[in-house]
Amino acid sequence: MLSRTGENYLRTIYEIIEKKGYVRVKDIADSLEVKPSTASEMLEKLAVVNLIIYEKRRGITLTNDGRKVAELINARYKIFLRLFELAGVSPKTAYRDACILEHYVSDETNNAVQALVEKLELNKI
Repeated sequence: MLSRTGENYLRTIYEIIEKKGYVRVKDIADSLEVKPSTASEMLEKLAVVNLIIYEKRRGITLTNDGRKVAELINARYKIFLRLFELAGVSPKTAYRDACILEHYVSDETNNAVQALVEKLELNKI
């Protein structure tokens, strides 16, 4: 099982690739507010479990498995972030809380929250 930190790294890699088309250690370190050496250590761990391809000084790419995990985590994050926005939670708190919940909810809860968000957005509740 992947740690919460590992999941955060995967989602960060995914988001940066979606935005820039590529990702470097510095991008990840800056985004997560960690030292590049700390980021490199986690990237090596993710490479060992075949979630990323990490070649020093060349960049980072997600493997197919890594992309699947990152997309799932990112989708969960977005659902909770949207719920909190609809509830009027401040952006900083909504971001922080969505980052926490994305790691701990079951598929059942995630699906129920997604359905609720969709109903709220359609003003059915």
